[in-house]
This record gives sequence, structure tokens and C-alpha cells, in this order.
Amino acid sequence: MRVLVLHSELGHLRGGGENFTRNLFSAFAARGHSVTVVFAADRHGRYPFPLPPDIEPVPIAGWWPMALGDTILSFIGRHLPPDSPLSKQWDRVREAISWRSFRWYRKRFQGRIRNMLDRHYNDSDAVYVHGNTFLASEVAKNHRTILRLPGPVAQDMEPLLRSVHAVCANGDALVRIREFLGDHATELPVGLDADLFKPQGASIRPAIGWQDHHFVIGYVGRLIHLKGVDLLAAAFKQLSRTNANARLLIVGNGSEENSLRSVLSKEFTDGIVYHRHDVAHDQLPDWYRSMDILVMPSRYENFSNTILEALACGVPFLASDVGGNKTLAALGAGILFEHGSVSSLTECLLNSCDARCDLKALGRTVSALVRERYNWERTAERLESIIISRLGVQA
Repeated sequence: MRVLVLHSELGHLRGGGENFTRNLFSAFAARGHSVTVVFAADRHGRYPFPLPPDIEPVPIAGWWPMALGDTILSFIGRHLPPDSPLSKQWDRVREAISWRSFRWYRKRFQGRIRNMLDRHYNDSDAVYVHGNTFLASEVAKNHRTILRLPGPVAQDMEPLLRSVHAVCANGDALVRIREFLGDHATELPVGLDADLFKPQGASIRPAIGWQDHHFVIGYVGRLIHLKGVDLLAAAFKQLSRTNANARLLIVGNGSEENSLRSVLSKEFTDGIVYHRHDVAHDQLPDWYRSMDILVMPSRYENFSNTILEALACGVPFLASDVGGNKTLAALGAGILFEHGSVSSLTECLLNSCDARCDLKALGRTVSALVRERYNWERTAERLESIIISRLGVQA
């Protein structure tokens, strides 16, 4: 099969959706299929994150601001008292502005590629669109199209969704979309490299000077408002005042970095917070294995690849009580806190410090289950099945 993938952020972001696409289509190509991916690049056609070698990249050069004004919004937000009504209202304002900025970015990408890809469209058996309902519905007028939704969409999108040949989702998004789309929405689950993410292996603690007795709280992901890193910073600041062994390990980059460093400036200076902008995918297990607990404080989370990877490495998690986090907590190695609440997150972190040994035992127990259940090869096989059954493409 020849599949054309349209995923605008793939070359310049390393979030869960981008990792999903990279891993899925690497496994898909390994099954003998041809994959071409179109994505946004800078004005010189450059992009920071290379694609797997078995995928053909088609970067679209241009100016692609995704979060206009987000730095200023972050600066104002960190001067508001955590958990206050004003802070919560400001969060809603930020989310509204960020959504409109992101929607403008996607419309611009859609407009840029509209008249540029005739050859790629015509050479493909199927087109796979990540996250952009408007783009998928437009492409579906002339080509067999799959849309993957990384999160829920409003019911007023139903006519556009039904115009697409196959709509795929997983986790909380699939549950919500099926409420109005029924069986037109089908599951495309996340996967996992079980040979890479496992409890056995090295840890980076010695390299950064942290000892076994330190209680290491970890975060892996983009440093953006939606991911709740501001909540984590405020909660860790409170925790470190009463627990001298607490440490915070952060992997990721984004618009909230300056705010994070401002709130935790003393903690960075004292060496109890360690931050790395980016870690190669095959090195991530060493970082997970350095953690006693992974924290995912998102304001919304569909179904976290990061949590799955941590669990596979035997690391339990603490996450906000939203979306797919509740499903993952049912596996038995997760704790949920009240989303958006610094006080609730701080209390759960304090309790986790006291229950360190029990948490480690839970993480080791769930690791085998996760590594057996989630597999990229199985996900690629599922995509193959969807293309054949829903799009009518011959194998």
C-alpha cells in the first residue's frame, strides 16, 4: 500500500501525537508499505526532528507560529495566586486564545498544501490525516481518507466527520466521539516498544548526582499550559519545603519553560530540579527508570503514551482525573488528583513520598501487563485492516 500522511507538526514537535505517528508508520513501513509524510518546516525547509529512515519526508517551508502571545499569557498567569478563582478564569482565557491560534495555524497549513500535492495524492492508495477534521473532509472529496483524532471534537463536526471514509481514535476521544458518530468511529490503539521500555536497565541518577534515597518525581512531555506544568512547579515548590529528599526530573521544552524556571529558580540553583530539553527516543527508558513516580498534571489528556512508557519501565504515575488517565489508573499503578488543583497535587505527592515502597511494587506488577497489551506491530496491523475494510484498498 502507498499511504500519504498529512501531519503538520511532525517535524517540529515531539508530543504524544507526533510520537504516535512516527512509531505507527515506522511499523507500518516495516510491513512492506510505502509511506510519505507532509509536514510544516521553517522558512528554509528545515525541521529539528528527523523522520524514521523508511519514511519519505515532504517538508512545507513557511512561517508557522502555533501559539501567538503564549509567552506573555504565561508571564501574566504565573503572577496570579494558584487555585484562586482569578487564576482559573485566566486559564479559560488562555485556552480560548491558544485554541484560536492553533486553529489559524492549521487553516494556513491546509491552504498551503491544497494546490501543492496533486502528484502525491494521485500516487497514494490512501491519505491519513492527523487531527485536522477540516483538512480530512476536504481531501476525502477526491481521495480515500483516514482521519485520526487525538482528542474529542464537538458534535457539530458530525457532518464533516461522516464525509471522511474512516475516523479513528482511542481512549477518551473514542468514547466521546462514538456518542454521536456511532460505529463510524473505529479504534486505532496506541502501541509500545516492549523491547525498549522495560524495568531492567540503566538509570541516569548517578550522572546527575542523585542517590537511591532521593524521591524522584518525573515529568516527560511538552512544557505548555495544557499539560499543567505550572501546577507541577507550584506543587513541587511546596513539597520541597517539607521533604529534603524530593527531586524533580523534567524532560521537554515549550512556551512554559521560562515560567517554570522563574517559579523554581531557587530549586534549580539548589540542584533539586534537573531539566533536559530533549532526549532521544531510545534513551528515554533510562530517564523513566530514574523516577519513583511520573506526574502527568494535564488539564486534558486523551490517552498518554508517556504514562504507558513509564508503566512499561515499572514506574507508577500520578495524573489529573481527566480523560484517559482514569482508564490507565484502572490498571492498578496510578493515582489521580483533582485536575487544576495545586493543593490536591501537593497532597498526593506528599502521600506518594510516604508510600514509596508500595508504589514501586505496583509499578513492577503492572509493567508486564502493559508490555504485553500494547504493541506497535499490532497497531500497524490494525491500520492495515482499516484501510482494507473501510477504504476498500486491496492488500
